Amino acid sequence: MTSPIRALAAVAALLTAGLAVTACDSGSPDGGKRTVVAFTADSPLSGEALKQAAEQLRHRAELLGFKDPRVSTDGGTLSLSVAGAVDNRTEALTHQVVLEFRPVLATAPSSDSSTTPSSAVPPPLRPQFQALDCTAPPRPADPGTATVACSTATAQEPALKLALGPVAVKGVDIAKSTAVFDDRSAKWGIDLTFTTAGATDFTTLTTALATQPDPANQLAIVIDGAVASHPVVMQPITGGQALITGSFTHDQAQTLAAQLATPALPAGLHPTTP
Repeated sequence: MTSPIRALAAVAALLTAGLAVTACDSGSPDGGKRTVVAFTADSPLSGEALKQAAEQLRHRAELLGFKDPRVSTDGGTLSLSVAGAVDNRTEALTHQVVLEFRPVLATAPSSDSSTTPSSAVPPPLRPQFQALDCTAPPRPADPGTATVACSTATAQEPALKLALGPVAVKGVDIAKSTAVFDDRSAKWGIDLTFTTAGATDFTTLTTALATQPDPANQLAIVIDGAVASHPVVMQPITGGQALITGSFTHDQAQTLAAQLATPALPAGLHPTTP
């Protein structure tokens, strides 16, 4: 499984200390100290689009654990005000996670530079698979085509190169996501509930994988181009729910769940330097 730190490494650090200002508000639950961060979009927002973006930003801030988030709009600028100080959770406010479920086609150690990759690797992918550098930053790929990606070494599993089939279930097929502590694995994870269409696709995918030999019976859970985990599918998974587990901390699980639970914010939304 890939370390969630690497899986989330593609999240850009959107804020620095200079982008936030502190103000006082007697209605604030922490005694009046509030922090305000302003955001603008590359393309001007107005009317319903601005109103919708403000609510999405407020809701995501709430799910991320900010206290008493409030969003105001003025001249196309969104101003987020929260009780207390901002912290590193703010970098997750505008990033939209790309979550994909892809079938695993083949695997190899990350150090393997064999000139004859496994026959399970589709011929068009073999040059990419051979040249794949697992020390390079991951990048999302075309969801409609097969691709290659990496996991990273853990105490239980060495780093792997993986050949993956096209996306079978997308992040937009998730209706709800919640950070949970899994008692069975004693790890933090993200509990997913799929839409009706997503649940059907997920059942179809896991039904097909459960009949395959290893490693084609594995399901790759890809986050921002990195394989967060690739569990073996033992039987069809029905019911429209799934649990992503890994080496997530509570904060990492909460952040990912919040990003998946809220719609994409407007493209090009970024903090405004005072």
